[in-house]
Amino acid sequence: MHFICIFANSGYKWGGMQRESLARSAASRAALWLGGAGFACAALACGGAPADLVSNEAGGAGGSAGASVAGGGSGGAPVVHNPLCVAPPGVSNDPQSIAETLTLLNALPKPLTIPCFLESLARPLQFNATKGTLSAQPAVGARSPRIFLFLGPNTMSVAPEGDGAFVLEFGEKRENLRSLKGELLFPLAAEVPPSAPFERVHFNDTITTCGLCHSSEVQDPTIGSARAFVSTSYRPLPENRVLADSLLHEQQICDHGAEPYRCQMLDALFAWGTVNDAEFPNAMATFQ
Repeated sequence: MHFICIFANSGYKWGGMQRESLARSAASRAALWLGGAGFACAALACGGAPADLVSNEAGGAGGSAGASVAGGGSGGAPVVHNPLCVAPPGVSNDPQSIAETLTLLNALPKPLTIPCFLESLARPLQFNATKGTLSAQPAVGARSPRIFLFLGPNTMSVAPEGDGAFVLEFGEKRENLRSLKGELLFPLAAEVPPSAPFERVHFNDTITTCGLCHSSEVQDPTIGSARAFVSTSYRPLPENRVLADSLLHEQQICDHGAEPYRCQMLDALFAWGTVNDAEFPNAMATFQ
């Protein structure tokens, strides 16, 4: 239980029901690690957020104000584009690193939701999704998988619902199938400093919460934060793959009245341009 107590006090500061949910999430992660499957906790990054928050956050900059219309909502209802969820001039909507992603996040309006951020990204999106649940950002079945987006060396993951639905996870590629890891909790109420993704996964001065699952973690001296660490990357099991066409169908039939946040996430991914299936490197180990 020692590790459960540490996770429950490592930067997640909510009250009542949210803390109880975090304890459940932390307990699951600690159980995986202590049970010998620690390296399987996440693919390229790590983290989690209370499941109790999933039905509460649907507004902010990721809301439905806007002018232009794209097709494909529930029952053929139009999906309304938010004109605020667009990278301003001079800011890339195809961020190739964690630092470039922070530049885009800080340029978008606040409070900023994950759907708004996803809507702002350049298309086509390169996509890989898994229904696997052995993760700190677990899928909720094939209808709500964990979703990886490949923007060059910058890999990010999101989840439409469940633990981790309000977390954006990072895995910036390094040599030898390793990655620099971090995460951010949404919505963002203000600009975030460069160290924020690494502070979120801080465990102690020699290891991050990612390092409890990912092997061979070492500090990255090229990053201006003492809490930036690189470790081994893993890919999801192939048999848990969820293809883009399958999730596009989920977006088209999603009930916005019953599952507003999940539908916003799916709309943000699929309503604004092409999403292509993409692959992890075959040489990358799978987590078992």
